[in-house]
Amino acid sequence: MGDNMPIDKEEQAELEQALFLSNLPSEMFDEQLAELHHANSAQDPFLNLLNSAMQSLECGELNHSAVSNAIRLFHKALGLLPDGSDLKTSSVQRLTDIESEAKFAEVNSSALQLMEHFDQSGDWTAVDNAVQLMEEVIKLTPDGHTAKAGRLNNLGNAFQGRFKRLGKLGDIENAILALQKAVDLTPDGHADKASWLNNLGNAFLHRFEYLGKLGDIESAIYVKQQAVDLTPDGHADKALQLNNLGGVFLRRFEHLGKLGDIENAILVMQKAIDLTPDGHAIKAGYLNNLGSAFVRQFEHLGDLEDIENAILTMQKAIDLTHDDHAHKAGQLNNLGTAFDIRFGRLGKLEDIENAILVKQQAVDLTPDGHADKAAFLNNLGNAIQSRFEHLGELRDIENAILVNQQAVSLTPDGHANKAARLNNLGNALRSRFECLGELRDIESAILVQQKAVESTSDGHADKAAWLNNLGDALQSRFGCVGQLRDIENAIFVNQQAVNLTPDGHANKAARLNSLGNALQSRFECLGELRDIENAILVQQQAVELTSDGHANKAAWLNNLGNALHRRFDHGGKLRDIENAILFNQQAVDLTPDGHADKAGRLNNLGSAFLDRFEHLGELG
Repeated sequence: MGDNMPIDKEEQAELEQALFLSNLPSEMFDEQLAELHHANSAQDPFLNLLNSAMQSLECGELNHSAVSNAIRLFHKALGLLPDGSDLKTSSVQRLTDIESEAKFAEVNSSALQLMEHFDQSGDWTAVDNAVQLMEEVIKLTPDGHTAKAGRLNNLGNAFQGRFKRLGKLGDIENAILALQKAVDLTPDGHADKASWLNNLGNAFLHRFEYLGKLGDIESAIYVKQQAVDLTPDGHADKALQLNNLGGVFLRRFEHLGKLGDIENAILVMQKAIDLTPDGHAIKAGYLNNLGSAFVRQFEHLGDLEDIENAILTMQKAIDLTHDDHAHKAGQLNNLGTAFDIRFGRLGKLEDIENAILVKQQAVDLTPDGHADKAAFLNNLGNAIQSRFEHLGELRDIENAILVNQQAVSLTPDGHANKAARLNNLGNALRSRFECLGELRDIESAILVQQKAVESTSDGHADKAAWLNNLGDALQSRFGCVGQLRDIENAIFVNQQAVNLTPDGHANKAARLNSLGNALQSRFECLGELRDIENAILVQQQAVELTSDGHANKAAWLNNLGNALHRRFDHGGKLRDIENAILFNQQAVDLTPDGHADKAGRLNNLGSAFLDRFEHLGELG
């Protein structure tokens, strides 16, 4: 999903100009100056120059040239006043204030231009320089200054931009500090309070994604709800605030898996779209985000209508976005993800081909050095791997590993997404191992997935996912080498993954299924009945937690059937092979023709029928 949106930089520049003028106090027209209007004509040159200076500031567009001209005229005016006069003393002080304010405005404007450049190009040096300039501006801005809150807001946004590029925790901590100060300095009812609350919510969301602490996503929702509540109906920013609130509901859903959150996300995102007229520049962004919410709801409920709606809305977003737009690549990437997910459900080659096509376009549109290049490479690698698993063409898994490795290499150590990219590289290496059987691939997969686990703090939202995938890799090595410690470790980390995943989470069933597979593998090694009993128990839970129509229902049914078949082989109880046939048949029925796994599931069903025949000696 696209990032939540901060206050527009052009609006902020206009605000700075307005604050510049508002900080030219009425004392310039104090009693002494008023008296000059009634004094003799000898003073007229001073008044004329002063009036010209003020007109330079008050008329037309306020820019560097206008300010410089006003200061030059002010200096000339001062030259006409006698030394030692009270008016000259107060006017010198006023000129000093104007020059200081002009310096602040100039430095702040340069910083905003650097941030604009960063947003367009992803050049991290631009945001680094912007942070330095904005920190200088804050140091020079006294407490109580009317521009203090706005400048703190800009500094917070710059820290967020640098955090997204470099992933350093200190930057997002500083962003929250600066943005909280901006909010605290701004009274309710101020025109910009809602925008600054929104930006603070973005910062809490970024820290949540780094540390995975629930308190941060709760804080993000709280302040973004305040932003919505402070924005009156009919206000130009109402749709923006609703869209951004939907984004944090979506993220909490991804963490906790509570259906109410995804329903709220879709509700407020749809409101944002309904409030935005066709042709508005931001409409495409809202459509893209709503599409991402439909994707997540599909993954939770398995209702095909949701993934269809996701693809439809994301395609609309792309159609509304020019090729040179900064967000075009991100929208293509998200559409590719939706195609990839529908491929996983229906197994149609056209979907994975489209996924790879649009994700490759996203990569091609993104210049080297851009903050999002690594993310798009990572997602392209995932799609290529999916096609490999469907067609089995070696060049696909080779390319998947190549682009996933590029994504890892482009992601600095300590970055919030480093672990995720290591994890995905490990998945690709494991897929190649399962194709070629080369031990070095599974060794490398375990190594990078162990790094992913170790670099992720306990309590992080993704810790369970990385543990689950590490367990799967250890299972694969056990299947090749047969060392008991691998399957013991696999069961240990898969159990950790299950324990860390809350009930109701969208991925709970998948992690129970993986644990069941590991227990079944140990049973086949040691023959201890408790392992196959436990395998059946957790795989039954996986099936029960998965709604009919869900993309993975057939897989969980197939694995449950296989576990029951193994127990039948061990104990010879008829009911086990009867149930194995029942679940294997359901798995086959739920798998569409042409799906990559159809043949394997038919094979498992056939084996179950054969064993029942050999047990009973009866046809039919």
